Amino acid sequence: MQTQENISFDKLISLIRGLSDTQRARLKVEIDRMENESPNNSLEDFLLSAPKFSENQVKTIEETRKAIDQWRKN
Repeated sequence: MQTQENISFDKLISLIRGLSDTQRARLKVEIDRMENESPNNSLEDFLLSAPKFSENQVKTIEETRKAIDQWRKN
């Protein structure tokens, strides 16, 4: 049974409290299964999978910073 309703969190909690022990156990198993299936969207994973600068790009950035520093001193 799948239903799509907009219900408040408090209403959801009260519905869960109304479940029998067996139904709550089934709900917990289903939630655990959903958590294991969903990808881990952590910030660390996101940052580690981000594009990286090449050595040439890093060198260009360093040279640009030096040029800007020289310009600011003059």
